[in-house]
Amino acid sequence: MARLGLSECVLVEHRPLSPDSSVLPEEIPPEEERHAILVRFQHRPGEWITFTGLYEIVDREPIPWINSPLEYHLYGTELLPANIRREKAPQARIPARTKLQVAAIRAETVFVTVPGHPSRRYEMSLAHARFAKDFPTELELKLQVYAFPPRQDVLVGWLLDEGRKSGFITGMSGERLERSAFEVWDSLRKEYGISVSAALIAIKQALLVLDRAGLQLEFPQPSQGLSDLSLTTEAERDAFYSYHAVRSAIAAVAALLTTDPRDPLQDLLLLDVMLEQLVNRKRD
Repeated sequence: MARLGLSECVLVEHRPLSPDSSVLPEEIPPEEERHAILVRFQHRPGEWITFTGLYEIVDREPIPWINSPLEYHLYGTELLPANIRREKAPQARIPARTKLQVAAIRAETVFVTVPGHPSRRYEMSLAHARFAKDFPTELELKLQVYAFPPRQDVLVGWLLDEGRKSGFITGMSGERLERSAFEVWDSLRKEYGISVSAALIAIKQALLVLDRAGLQLEFPQPSQGLSDLSLTTEAERDAFYSYHAVRSAIAAVAALLTTDPRDPLQDLLLLDVMLEQLVNRKRD
């Protein structure tokens, strides 16, 4: 951190970036080496900083999000933490852990946008701002739109709680990385190439089945190369089933939404599904 000229901040994560997988790390000259670090500051947004092996900063990408463990209350255009009381009742309540995008920071005031209301700006004191340590996934942002203002659909809040659970996974180079369930699911969504909405349908159905089966849903740790479950703990088995149940559901939805030219059976089955839907609609 000192070599990069950074102070009054904390290193959260370090990722070595390899320009070419065929080249061994020791063969890369220092000036072509690339590293990315996630740095968290106290009174301003954190940043992903990319630098060379000679400690020259190449790129800085701020993370303009608020992520407070406390509920925020809205008074006019001002947002206050829920533990600060006022005589009159708040006009709205924003649930804890809601990601609010930072629009601007001016002096001691932070201007943010609220999910579902991108054209309106709300303000909070810099002292009350709790900056996120990383970018939220599109899955979480999509669910937040349905969670604010608060509504009666209990599944929205439940899915947000499940997705925000975090744990550690093993990275490509063997390091331990902290990830949220949303980040694990988002990587599966991108692997199968389906939309955020389609992935949320698959995730919701998979988690409902697991919940009805009595599985304690925790962070879905993808256990690589795990062939014998008898040697694992109960928590590891739950995580294994959770991960692969969601993966299977996403794969099934992807099969319905994408066409594979190498699989003629899929086309025939999709045609059957469409005919079934037409018959059911006529019946209704």
